[in-house]
Amino acid sequence: IKSKLKNNLTTIAGLQKVTKVFSNGETVIKDLDLNVQKSDFLTLLGKSGCGKTTILKILCGLLKPTRGRVVWPTSTFTNSEKNPANLSVVFQDSNLLPWLNVFENILLPLKLSNIDRYESYERINDCLKLVGLTNYKKYFPNQLSGGMKMRVAIARALVTKPKVILMDEPFASLDEITRFRLNNDLLKIYKKYNLTIIFITHSVYESAYLSNKIALISDKPAFLHETILLSSIQDRNDDYRLSSEYLENCKKISEKLNKYNQLNSYE
Repeated sequence: IKSKLKNNLTTIAGLQKVTKVFSNGETVIKDLDLNVQKSDFLTLLGKSGCGKTTILKILCGLLKPTRGRVVWPTSTFTNSEKNPANLSVVFQDSNLLPWLNVFENILLPLKLSNIDRYESYERINDCLKLVGLTNYKKYFPNQLSGGMKMRVAIARALVTKPKVILMDEPFASLDEITRFRLNNDLLKIYKKYNLTIIFITHSVYESAYLSNKIALISDKPAFLHETILLSSIQDRNDDYRLSSEYLENCKKISEKLNKYNQLNSYE
């Protein structure tokens, strides 16, 4: 494990001295600096309720910072006010429309983007195959398990061909077996499309398995304690969960979190 990430020419986005104060006067984020680099799988790791979701909402434009800057360089992405970085978001809940079937739920963002029918259907079928739901395209959300719903949400995020996917604890409510399987599927998708992923979790074990970088976020008001660099993601699989490298990384990450939590408790 290495620490203290430095800027370089591959930085594609970031938060610069971002502070967010809500209307009730609560400061949720304070002077947060965060760098995102091309092809990162960057995980924001911290306690539940520490402000991780607020950070994600600021990154994707759902919230505006009170102070500071959100940077999505136009040299890397095709920007617009509606979609500042050709990105998609997967939330904690799959947010599927119950009156639409699987195919129609995935089609929705393409209809909103006025993509023609032939290209839309081709994209949807590709995404369904990728997430293993080809035989479930006519099913409605109430006919699906929690893991299947999340696969649909991931397919819907992929169908617009984003460069960046933001994910807010998408597997938190799933059982451990399903969660492990979807972790593996997500890494395959990440590699296949050379995505940049910003992922939220409060699980040390999930962060150490998925990420090449982990941003340790303080308790509220949220700021960056440090960024931990991990080894390449290319060889991550079920065997890796039993490796000495993985177990050592989990131990070191836990120790760092405990150290920072103790420091916060004395302040």
